[in-house]
Amino acid sequence: MKKLTLFAVIFLMNFGAQAQFSLNADITPRAELRRGYRTMPGPNDKPSGHINQRTRLTLAHQIENIRMHISFQDVRVWGQEALLQNIPSMSIHEAWAEMMFNSNLSLKIGRQQLAYDNQRFLSFNEWHPFARKHDLALLKYKAGDGELHIGTAFNQEWNAYGRNFGTDYNINNYKYMNYLWYHTPLSETAKLSLLSLLDGYENPGNSEEFNVRATWSAFLNLNLEAVDLVFNPAFQHGKTRFGRGIRAYYFRLEGSTALDENTRSTLGLEFFSGNDGTDTSDDFFRAFDVPYGAGHANSGFMDYFTNYPAHTSGAGLINPYLKNRFRLNPRTTLDADLHLFFIQNDYVHQGETISRYLGTELDFTLSYRFNSFTNIIGGFSTMFGTESMEIIKSGSKDEFAYFTYIMLRIRPRFI
Repeated sequence: MKKLTLFAVIFLMNFGAQAQFSLNADITPRAELRRGYRTMPGPNDKPSGHINQRTRLTLAHQIENIRMHISFQDVRVWGQEALLQNIPSMSIHEAWAEMMFNSNLSLKIGRQQLAYDNQRFLSFNEWHPFARKHDLALLKYKAGDGELHIGTAFNQEWNAYGRNFGTDYNINNYKYMNYLWYHTPLSETAKLSLLSLLDGYENPGNSEEFNVRATWSAFLNLNLEAVDLVFNPAFQHGKTRFGRGIRAYYFRLEGSTALDENTRSTLGLEFFSGNDGTDTSDDFFRAFDVPYGAGHANSGFMDYFTNYPAHTSGAGLINPYLKNRFRLNPRTTLDADLHLFFIQNDYVHQGETISRYLGTELDFTLSYRFNSFTNIIGGFSTMFGTESMEIIKSGSKDEFAYFTYIMLRIRPRFI
C-alpha cells in the first residue's frame, strides 16, 4: 500500500510538472447557533443549532491552448443521515473547458462560477454551502486594457428517456440568460465596468408565455489618495416571470479609507426601489431585484434581505452601513459592521401606512489565520427590529434576535 501511494504521488508530481496539473481541496465545517437568523423569533421559538460542512476537491489541467477545470463537491449537515446508510451525495460543482484561440480571445464552456466587480449582480455566493454556478458558454476578449465578456445559457428539463418535443421548463430557474460585461480603466485612478443582463422565464401559470427581464448596471471605482469610492447605479425593465411590466432602479455609493495602518472604515448606502403601497393604480412592478448576486456579504450577515422583492414585501430597501476592519496582529482581524434598514416606499398594513424604519443590525467577525491555507472565523450578529420589521418579516421585536457561528476554512493545494 505504501509503495502504491508513493508511486501515485510521484506520478502526479511528474504529470503536474509536464502538463500544469493542480489539485486543491476545500474543507469548510461551520457550526451555527440561530435564534433570529433570516427572521425575528417569537416568544416560544427556541435556538437552532447545527454543523454544516462543504467538502470540495478541484482538479485543474492546462496543456497547450486548452484549460480544464473539474470540481467535486459534497455538502451536508452533520447527522442528516442515519448510520450504516449509503446515500450518494457527491456532485459536480464546476466542470468547464476553456479554448484559448490566441492571447486575446478564448471560449469557456460548461458549469462555472461567475464573479464580477463587487459580485453584487453576478456572484458565486461563497457563504452558501452549495455556492452558485451556471451552465453556460462564455466568450472572453481582451483588447489593450479593456476586457469584454459575452455569456449565454439555455436551460432545459430532462429525464432518463430524453425529450423529443416541446421546450416547457418547470424548474424555478431562468430558461435562458445572456449577459455582456465590459471593463476598462479610464485613468490611473478610475476603472469602469458596464453590465447588461437579460434573463428569460416561462410564466409558471402559462408555459406559452415567455417573459424577459433586462438589467443594466455601471460600476465606477475611483482610487484617490486617501479614499476609494464606488458608484454603482442600475436600472431594470422588461417583465416579471408572471408578465407584469418592470420599472425599477438601484444605486450604491460607498467610500472607504484607511484611518491608520491597521484600521480601515467603509461608509456606504444601498438603495433598492420598491412599490408604492398607497398607489394601487400603478401597473408596473417597481421593486428592484438583484439578479444572481450575493446578499450575505452586502445586506448584513443575518440574511434578512437576500431576496429583495420577497423579503421586503415589494416595498424596496434603503441600507446605510458602516463597516470597520481592525488588524489586531499579522494573523488576526476583527470586523465590526453596522446596518440600518428602511423600506424605500410606502407599505400599507391593515389600512395604515407603516413606519419605514425596520431595524438595526450589528455584525462582529473575528478571523485568525492559522497557517497559509487555514483560517478560523467566528461571528456574532444581532438584529434590533421594530414593529415594521414584525409586519414585513414576522416575529417579535421584543425578543433577542441573534446569530453566531464558528467556521474552519481549510484550503490546501496538494499539487
